[in-house]
Parts: sequence; structure tokens; C-alpha cells
Amino acid sequence: MPRKNKIIYHKNFKYCFFTRNGGVSKNNFSSLNCSYNNGDDEKNVKKNIDLVNKKFYREKKIVLINQVHSNKIFFIDNYNNEIFCGDGIISNKKDLILGVLTADCAPMVILGKKYYGIIHAGWRGTFSGIIENAINFFLKKGERKQDIFIDVGPHLKKNSFEVKSDFIVKLKQLKVDSDKYISSIKKSLYFNFSLLLEDKIMNCGIDDFNISGIDTYQNHNDFYSFRYYYKKGIKNCGRQISLVSIKDNYEIGFR
Repeated sequence: MPRKNKIIYHKNFKYCFFTRNGGVSKNNFSSLNCSYNNGDDEKNVKKNIDLVNKKFYREKKIVLINQVHSNKIFFIDNYNNEIFCGDGIISNKKDLILGVLTADCAPMVILGKKYYGIIHAGWRGTFSGIIENAINFFLKKGERKQDIFIDVGPHLKKNSFEVKSDFIVKLKQLKVDSDKYISSIKKSLYFNFSLLLEDKIMNCGIDDFNISGIDTYQNHNDFYSFRYYYKKGIKNCGRQISLVSIKDNYEIGFR
């Protein structure tokens, strides 16, 4: 059976790592593609975003950014349809929904007491410090490490993340033990992205976190996986959306 889109409640916030199920798009975009930038019919994308908005919060505005595999974070206080180029957004406003799009990269929800955020953590952004930048922003706003919770959604796991020698060179530039994150299977090299995410979160002093065990590649029927389609000779696919916002008044008791 297809995985359902489950809304998660945590203290004053709600969030969801949506699957690819429940939309109207066709073929390799089937069916809940929420990206306008991959060749899908724009009418279908709009319908999909409307479906997501209806399930999550009909009366609130979804804020997405132009993702560029960077370490750049934006704080959004008042949204007027600006276009932001970066890979993380943070707010403390009740009338907004923050979102990112992924298809193998890791969607990461970050919750404090007053502030909430979401980042698109690909390996490039992770290597260049997007996790540290996001957590440091929370701390500068007065959030305490012990009050921060992080949830990392489905992403490419170690048995599916095959890499080449040039990737190892980039990994070594982080001045980490590259052997810790690389394994060799049948003469191929594989990268444990989840472990690096975990180490980076813990190195920032955050102890309360969760990392999904779902591999987008192995579960491509439920989640878009760029790598899965690329190996089939298809250069693009849909993007699932992940959202976070503040609970509404009627949801205060929801868990």
C-alpha cells in the first residue's frame, strides 16, 4: 500500500514530510510533484500544492525558496512573494508555512521554543555548513540548545549513495575521518550521508533529534528519487514537499 502523508505534532509546531502520493501529476512526476522547475505541467503542480495546502493549513501561505545547494539561510518575518535563493528558511510567525522540495536530499525540520525552520540539506550544502548556519541562527535568536529539536526526513541512505573518488576528495576537505563515512561494496564506494548528518547535529550540541531510516532510492514508489530515475536514463523527476508551521489554536492538544 502507498505510504500516507502523516502530519506530525511537536509541542507548539506541526510538520510533514510528504510522500509522492496523492496528487495529479503523471509519469515520472506522478503524482504529488510540487516543483515548477522540472518540466511538469504547471497546472498539475498548482493543483498538487493546493492539495498539500488543504491538508496542512488551507488559510496559510506556503513559502518556498529557490534552492541552489548552498549554505544560505533566510529569516522570513513578513512574506510578500519575494524570491529567495538559498536552502533554508526560518521564522517565528504563525501565519506562514515554510517548505522545501527534495528528491534524495534530506529535508530537515528544526524547532525551538519560538522559532521554527526547515532546510534542504544536500551533500553540497551539508559540506559547506548549512546545518551549522541554521542552528547558529536559532542560538543567536536566544534559543537554547536543550530546547531545539531536529527531525530529518527521508533521504538517500548509505547502500544507495554510490560515489566516486572525486567525492572522497571533497569529503576529506571537511577535515573529518573520511573512512568513517565511506564503505566499499563489490568494488564500489558508498557514502553514509545519514551518519554525517547525525555527527554534524551532535557536534552543534543538539541531543534531541531524529533521522529517518527511509531510503528514497529503495522506496521510489513512495518518494521521488533523482538517482533512481537518472540510472534509468530519465534526467528529471518530481519533488516531494516538506512543510513546517506553528500549530493553530484548535490543535494545541494534538500530539
